[in-house]
Amino acid sequence: MKKLSIALVVALLCGAVAMVGTAGARGKAATTVTIKFNGDGFQGKVKSSKSKCVKNRTVKVYKQKGSSQDPSTDKKMFKDTTEDNGSWDTGNSGQAKGKFYALATGTDSCKKGFSKTIKV
Repeated sequence: MKKLSIALVVALLCGAVAMVGTAGARGKAATTVTIKFNGDGFQGKVKSSKSKCVKNRTVKVYKQKGSSQDPSTDKKMFKDTTEDNGSWDTGNSGQAKGKFYALATGTDSCKKGFSKTIKV
């Protein structure tokens, strides 16, 4: 009987830990990112239903090498931090040619977000 009680307690604890882990993942807010090239640099906006997922987010601009976005192999070109309203701007980064996209990195409470790929 004692072994059954211990097994039941262990099973309940494992279930509780699993529920906490999935609840944390479910609680992350979605993030969307826009990107455009203004002739001498990139700019855009980070948007989310949670205000803390908009301001002070790190945005990285990548030059896409292949047919799809892959930050692990694409070249990181620029990095910026969003303003309070979610806007970001690489400043005067010069002329660019190729396919580019922006990535807002994830945080503890915000999912990472990718922009569409633009051709410059």
